Amino acid sequence: MITVEEAKLIIVQNVDEIAETISIPVKDARGFRLSEPIYSPIDLPPFNQSNVDGYAVNGSFAGWNVVSEIKAGDAAGIHLEHGEAARIFTGAMVPSGSDAVIMQEKIERNENNILIANGDFKVGEHIRKKGSQIKEGELALPRNSIIGPSVIGFISSMGLDRVKVFKKPEIVLLITGNELQESGTELRPGNVYESSSAALSAAVNAIGLSVKEIVFVKDEKRKLADAVGKAIKESDLLLISGGVSVGDYDFVNEVLLENETETLFYKVSQKPGKPLLYGRNGRVNIFGLPGNPASALTCFYEYVYPCLRKQLGHTDLFLKKLKLPVESSINKKKGLSLFLRAVASESTVASLDGQESFKMRSFADANAFIYLPLEMENVAAGELVEVHLLPAF
Repeated sequence: MITVEEAKLIIVQNVDEIAETISIPVKDARGFRLSEPIYSPIDLPPFNQSNVDGYAVNGSFAGWNVVSEIKAGDAAGIHLEHGEAARIFTGAMVPSGSDAVIMQEKIERNENNILIANGDFKVGEHIRKKGSQIKEGELALPRNSIIGPSVIGFISSMGLDRVKVFKKPEIVLLITGNELQESGTELRPGNVYESSSAALSAAVNAIGLSVKEIVFVKDEKRKLADAVGKAIKESDLLLISGGVSVGDYDFVNEVLLENETETLFYKVSQKPGKPLLYGRNGRVNIFGLPGNPASALTCFYEYVYPCLRKQLGHTDLFLKKLKLPVESSINKKKGLSLFLRAVASESTVASLDGQESFKMRSFADANAFIYLPLEMENVAAGELVEVHLLPAF
C-alpha cells in the first residue's frame, strides 16, 4: 500500500498529453487546446471604427456641415473635407478625412449644422484605429492555448470558423455490480439504486469533457473481461467503478492482468477509497475506483481529475489548495490519510457530518475536501488544515 503523495506522483509521471490532432468548428472548441498557433488573417478592427454614437468631423471647433450618415455595416464611401461632418453610429466605419468622432451628447444640431454644446474634443478620440487590436499576420494565439468562451469570441472575430486542436480524451465508464438497479424503477429487495455513473459523468461534464460510453456489467468474470477488452480498444481513459476490492466476486484486478494491463499501484493508505487501482494498457490510462459512490467521486477528484488535466495539456493539475482554520476539532489517528467532505468559506472550513464512504448526502453540500495527511493526528478547532477546493459547476 502506498501513500497519497506517492500515488499522485506515479500518475503525473505516467500520464501523457494527447498528441492526436483534429480540425473542429470554432463554436465547438471550448476546452480544447490549440495544436498550432493562430496568426490573424486580417487587421482587427478591419477599418477605423467609431466606438460611440456621434459625429465624425474634419476641422476645428467653429462648426461643421453634416454631409452624410453612416450606420454600422455601411461602407463609408466619402471623404470629409474641412468643416464637414458625418452622423455616425457605434461600430460604423469612420470616413477618411475624419479628425475625431464627437459624442452626440456634446453636440448641438440645427438642421445640417452642428456645434459643440459643451466641452471640446481631442484629435483621434472615439476612433478605434484599424489593426489596433491585432494586425494582419500577427500572432493571435500560441500553440497549446486553452480555448475558453472569450478565446472562441476572439478567434471568430478574425473570421475563422475552424481550428486545429489536440483531441480530448475519450472516456469509457464501466460500472460493475449485481446489486445495482437503474433509477426510476421500483427497487427490488436486496438491490440499491446505481448512482456512480451519474455522479462520475457529471464530474466529467463539469470540466468540459464527456463520457463516450457507460457500460453496466454484472459480477461475472467473462462478461467483465469482454467489456474491459472492448473498452481498452476504444478509449484513452477507462474508469471502472466497483469490483476492485478482495471479495469473491471482485474480478477487476484479474481481468486487467489478463488484458496485459500494467498495474502501477493498487491500494492507497487513505480513507475513503483505499482499494484504488491505477494502471496503463498501452496509451490507455485505467482507474479502478471503489464501488461506494462517495469513495468513487473522492478518488475521481483527487486522482482522475489531474490525469485528465495532464492529458489535456494543463500544467496546474490538481485541485486548488489553500490553508484554512477548521471550525471544529477532528479526531484522527496516524496510519491513513483522510479526505473529509467540507464546506469552505473565505476565512474558515467546516467538516460535514456523514463521512462514511457510502453516504452521498454530505457530498451534496460540499465544496471542498479537508486533507489530513498520513502522520497527522487529532486536529484542534482553529488549527490550519489543507483544503482542496472542488471545481465550480
